[in-house]
Amino acid sequence: MVASGMSIPAALGPLPAGYAGLYRRLYHVVDADERIRAMWLSGSLARGDADAGSDLDVLLAVRDDDFDAFAGSWRDWLATVTPALIARALPFASGAFYVTTTDCLRLDVVTEPVSKLAETPHRHRLVVLDRDGLDATVPAPEPGRGPDTEQMARLVEEFFRQQAIFPAMVARGDWLCVCVGVQQAQQMLYELFVQANQPLPPMGIKRWSAKLTPEQRAVLESLPAPTAKPASAITAMRATALAWRFVGRQTLAAAGVPWPTELDRAVGAYVDREVPSFLEETSAPDTCP
Repeated sequence: MVASGMSIPAALGPLPAGYAGLYRRLYHVVDADERIRAMWLSGSLARGDADAGSDLDVLLAVRDDDFDAFAGSWRDWLATVTPALIARALPFASGAFYVTTTDCLRLDVVTEPVSKLAETPHRHRLVVLDRDGLDATVPAPEPGRGPDTEQMARLVEEFFRQQAIFPAMVARGDWLCVCVGVQQAQQMLYELFVQANQPLPPMGIKRWSAKLTPEQRAVLESLPAPTAKPASAITAMRATALAWRFVGRQTLAAAGVPWPTELDRAVGAYVDREVPSFLEETSAPDTCP
C-alpha cells in the first residue's frame, strides 16, 4: 500500500494556498471510502509543470462492483468534500466531473473502474494513495505523435470555406458576425501551428502560447483585433487571410501538405470582387464615434 497520509504532496506547491485545504478534505474523504482503491494527481501536477493557474486534477480507481453506483451519485460524494458553485459531469467518461468551489478553486475528477486501469488513456499520474498496488498496472505514457496532416488539410479547407461566406456577412452589415469570423480564422491558424509543432510535451489547454514557436507567436500577436466597424473588421480579416496565405502555406509545406491552390484562387477572387465595392459604400459610418 502506498499512501501520503495527510501530508501535502510537493507537486501542489505552486498552487495557491487554498488548494492545500481542498486537498486535505479530498484525501480524508477518499481515505475513508473503501470503494476507492487508489488516488492519483494528474494533469500538470503529475507532469511537474504546475503553476499558480493550474487546477487540482485527480484520478480515482473505484472497485468494479461499486463503480456504477459511485458514478451515479458523484454529486452526493462531492458534497462530503466541498461545497460547490459549479459542478458538472464531463461528457467523455462516467463518473468524471469538474468543480468550481465556493472559494473559486478548481477541482477536476476522473473516476475509473479498477479493471480498466490497464487500458487507461490517462498515463501521466502521481500516486498519493494506493491500497492494492494498482499504480503498477497503469501503462507508461505513449510517445507523442507527429503532426496530423489530415487535420491540417481540413483546417485550411475550413478557413477558405468561411472566407467564401465572408462577403455575405459584409453585405448584411453584420459586423459582430464578421468579428467572430475573424477571430475564428485566427484561432484556426493557431490550431494549424499547434498541429504542425507535434509532438509537444503534454500540457493543459490553458497553456496557450507555450504550444507555439516564437515566430508563430509573433505572427499571431501581429494580427489586428477586429472591432464591429466595417474598416476595422475587413482590415483584420484581410490581414488574417494574408497570414494564412504566406505563413500558413509555409507551415503546410513543411509538413508535406499540399496547398489548395485552386480553392485559394477561386475564393480569393470572389472575396476581392465582392468586398472592395461594398467597403467603399460603407466606409463613412466607420468614422462615427
